[in-house]
Amino acid sequence: MVLSTLCLKPFRKVFAAAVLLCITGVAAPAVASAIDTACDANFMTRLRERAWGEAQREMMTNQQMIWKPDSVFHLGCYENFLNGFNGAIGFYNNKNYVQTTVKNNVNTYLNANFNHNLGGGNLSNSPSTSSCGDIKKLWEAAECRNLTLGELQSLGDASSTDPRKQPKSCSNTGASWTASKDVITKAGANTTYDAMNLFTNVTAPLSETSPVKCSAGIPTGVMLGGGSNPEVVCPNPGCSPTGTATPKCCKSGTTSSNCS
Repeated sequence: MVLSTLCLKPFRKVFAAAVLLCITGVAAPAVASAIDTACDANFMTRLRERAWGEAQREMMTNQQMIWKPDSVFHLGCYENFLNGFNGAIGFYNNKNYVQTTVKNNVNTYLNANFNHNLGGGNLSNSPSTSSCGDIKKLWEAAECRNLTLGELQSLGDASSTDPRKQPKSCSNTGASWTASKDVITKAGANTTYDAMNLFTNVTAPLSETSPVKCSAGIPTGVMLGGGSNPEVVCPNPGCSPTGTATPKCCKSGTTSSNCS
């Protein structure tokens, strides 16, 4: 017991000295100096501006691809319903409006707010207030519309060309892009504003590749079913591995079409 007490005394002294240093702040200047030399406020500012650019580009792309909803009057062929009344339409305010008046009021509203093609102006189909086929036209056109690689903009593209064109073009990308680019490319950053590589030649859908050919498969290191045939992942949508001893990526559903 005496030996244990004697052994603890030097430790207590060291601990007390450490607490004293923390309280008096003797070691504080050395710590602050180390932090100051390791932190660069300008670098943090560049990261912030880069994050702003990334968020802005994503927002612009989303707004481009999420279309303005079409009018329920167009999609519901309201004129056909009006024709079913064969005369005046009564309202609860005890005032009657004839069909032509109601139709004119609706058309005025449509012309002021939906004076564009279906799909928020993105499709070639023009709406018709007297036809009941607008929903069908909208669905078929939207279902069969393919995303093009040009709609996936780099930061440089987004800073100079606003992709939002429908139903009304956004012609001004904003002055903040210029300020953001100036900060990111400021001397000493050792970087360019946009060195993004989308690798579209490798990851593009098969229909977008030129020539139309699947890229080589990426080995995973796993053997299929525990056998001797290696597993690969095909990077192009629309391509599938053949699963053979020397696997290739071919057009999905075949083992000999548009292969890597």
